[in-house]
Amino acid sequence: MQSSGTCPRCGIGTLSPQVVQETITVGNDAVQVTVNADVCSYCGEHWFVQQATAIIDAALKKLRDGDTTQLTHIGEVYKAS
Repeated sequence: MQSSGTCPRCGIGTLSPQVVQETITVGNDAVQVTVNADVCSYCGEHWFVQQATAIIDAALKKLRDGDTTQLTHIGEVYKAS
């Protein structure tokens, strides 16, 4: 993680290392992962290192493939009309 410097997106905030939860949605399903990221203090943009993107990609692949056996069911999502 960079843990310092100006945000490449907004150019205003500074980046600091944090543990973040990312939720990735595929159709009506979602998977949540906890990873390390550099987070902008101004715009909140998350910047991921290669290890974090590998974790996100693996979880996304499992969800797309319908292989939820190693994923933990944590709740339901409902849509209001």
